[in-house]
Amino acid sequence: MKILLSLFFFICCIRSTAQSKIVGHYQDYSGCALDIYPDSTFYFSWHFDLQASWTKGVWKYSKDTVHLKMIPIYDTATYGTKENRTFDSLILSLDTIPERIAPPADSILYSGGQNIYPYPTKLLFRKNRLYYIDDRGRLRVKWQRGFWSGRHGKRFPPWLVKRHLY
Repeated sequence: MKILLSLFFFICCIRSTAQSKIVGHYQDYSGCALDIYPDSTFYFSWHFDLQASWTKGVWKYSKDTVHLKMIPIYDTATYGTKENRTFDSLILSLDTIPERIAPPADSILYSGGQNIYPYPTKLLFRKNRLYYIDDRGRLRVKWQRGFWSGRHGKRFPPWLVKRHLY
């Protein structure tokens, strides 16, 4: 019994140290940022020019792969009819706080919102970097040209790098 208990404690310690290595703030050169929190939640954001996108959810670490799963945040939009009846509808929230709102006007232009830019679902953790894994299971490691770089312009790495915020 003591051997099983000590083995369980050893495995828990190894697992917690592996997860604590992953926790932090990551950025890449294409405007993506990923915050991985110790309570198994994450916040992914993307910014380019006047557009923005964000995603919140939970993460799980197995072997050397980080799996991200979105948890959508909804607002309740209340619609009224001529017969004084109201109907509720769920729509993706524009901010991180779920609330009851009036129906959004069709003529309003939004420059950001929830999950407009797709978030990565699987990432490989190696050397304080997170590498994107595509749908076919391949790593994105080929350096990319910048937006205005042209044919012979500067190239940037496609992976997320751990940054210190202070």
